[in-house]
Amino acid sequence: MAAHKLVLLLAVCSAISFISCDVDVPIKEMVTARTTIEKARQVLAEKYDPANLNQAVEELNKSHGFVVNKKASDAKASAIKATDYAEAAIQISLPQAVDGNLEESKTLYQEADKLNAAKSAPDQFAAAEAAITKTETLKSDHNLWDAFAKSKEAVTASGQAKEAALAKLPELNEELNAMKKDVEFLKSQKLNDQQKQQIDEASSKLDKAGELLGQNNAKEAAALMSEAGASINTVKMAVQKISARDKIAELRKEAELLKKERGSEYAGDDIAAITAALNEAESLLEQEKTEEALKKISEAEQLLASAKEKTTKGLALEKAKSVEKMLEEARKKDTKNRFKTEIDNAATMIDDGKKLLEDGSYTESLAKFEEAEALLNSIGIASEKDRLGKDGSTISKEGKRMYRVIFNRKNRDCLWRIAGKVYKNERLWPLIYVANKDQIKDPDLIFPGQKFIIPEIPEKEGKSDKSKLEEKSESGKDAGGATPETKTDSTDEE
Repeated sequence: MAAHKLVLLLAVCSAISFISCDVDVPIKEMVTARTTIEKARQVLAEKYDPANLNQAVEELNKSHGFVVNKKASDAKASAIKATDYAEAAIQISLPQAVDGNLEESKTLYQEADKLNAAKSAPDQFAAAEAAITKTETLKSDHNLWDAFAKSKEAVTASGQAKEAALAKLPELNEELNAMKKDVEFLKSQKLNDQQKQQIDEASSKLDKAGELLGQNNAKEAAALMSEAGASINTVKMAVQKISARDKIAELRKEAELLKKERGSEYAGDDIAAITAALNEAESLLEQEKTEEALKKISEAEQLLASAKEKTTKGLALEKAKSVEKMLEEARKKDTKNRFKTEIDNAATMIDDGKKLLEDGSYTESLAKFEEAEALLNSIGIASEKDRLGKDGSTISKEGKRMYRVIFNRKNRDCLWRIAGKVYKNERLWPLIYVANKDQIKDPDLIFPGQKFIIPEIPEKEGKSDKSKLEEKSESGKDAGGATPETKTDSTDEE
């Protein structure tokens, strides 16, 4: 109602200029009254002293009425009364408005503090605190108008601090969830009793922190999370230390294995650097510098990956040359094109391997070359089997010619007869004996089921090795000219 009256009053004031020519209008008094009423409204007089404010508006309306009726003196008197009522409203409302704003700003400030604004929104929180403190100082000095202005700033700053802190709650919840995951991971590890107790306590604190966050009490939640985090980190570092030692041992083993796989030829510097990095990591662990040790372990892992790549590349390049040579030899030997399809397939594999090698896919390239090598080896074995004929020998997976001793009551196997079968020359039995000394303790005694390596007949060198072996065979005869027709022990019949 008072607002409606004031709007009407302002409208009437705009018409004074048309009347002032005929009447001695009290413009100064009326403007003062209107300004004072506006100030009263600013300090919330409608809330704290509506009676005086309404009376001031009423008197100002009367003043305009008197002006319309050309009663200048009455208009002036009413304007002065309006000012007095408005001043009274200000005197009552201003202190209460300052106190009201202070109370509101402090409430917002406390809520912001509860939300941990000091950490999540430090600038806004500091501004709110400064505005509240300044307001109280001005109020104590009875500088109420300045205190009122500053109190409004305090309300705004406290509200901003609260909103900024609220916006950070999701991040705090994410941090809480990450810590809970750490706890679950650590519970799955092998911990001692003390560490188990630490993790259980940390878990309880995190659960309580979750409840507090649900109540927007981020300050207490953050404190509990900090305590839990300290325990989690202590246990985590202990677990990481054990894990780091295991990792160091694993990397050393891999580096040694790489050496055996000719890594020293292709990545010697990297392997030396791996050893140095792991030695340093162990030293750092002894100094309780786990984080730094983990960095060194990571460095060793990267070096190992590089060394493996260099080694694989070197082996692939080498294998490419060897399988190309094998391919060429296979084509030369396959004069009747019995294995043309298989040889062509091997050639395709080699071409694919070369492309992979050019693309930097060294592991895949090496695998292709090895696949081609296996195919070419199988072709060679098949050719060898054709060459060997039906002499009772076989070819092992390693490509060696083998003979398995069999039991025959009428025509027992012996080194003499085996040499006759595989070499077409019984006098070459010492070749078999020498090649299988680990199995043959007595050349006169062999057993069914034994598998003997059948070595190739040595190439001629000066006096032929074949002649030498025959002479050795002759010298092995007894005085009666007997040959070592080795007896086959029948106790292990198949």
